[in-house]
Amino acid sequence: MKVKELFQSVGITQSLGRSDLLDRDNCQVENKTKNEDSVMILLKRKSDGVEGHAYLRVQDQFKSVAPQLLTWAFASDSIIGLTLNQLVELETNLNIESSGGRLMIR
Repeated sequence: MKVKELFQSVGITQSLGRSDLLDRDNCQVENKTKNEDSVMILLKRKSDGVEGHAYLRVQDQFKSVAPQLLTWAFASDSIIGLTLNQLVELETNLNIESSGGRLMIR
């Protein structure tokens, strides 16, 4: 499954007072921080060093396996260096199956 199938990506937030906004193609993932209900993605534009952040939140239908999905997103080194557009298309190699009415990650 791709990141966009498992997570919602929330808009980019950056420092106030900047007129040249970060977008989904002009900045790269520099680092990540795991929160209780999301992973904060720290972004930086290489050309001028402008920084910002975005959040990955687990889609509602996968809330029962949210801790495992958030751990994957936080621990995955393959996220570093990607733009947000590249990130949402990233293949996670995770499969979520229903067994006995419960979701399980395989």
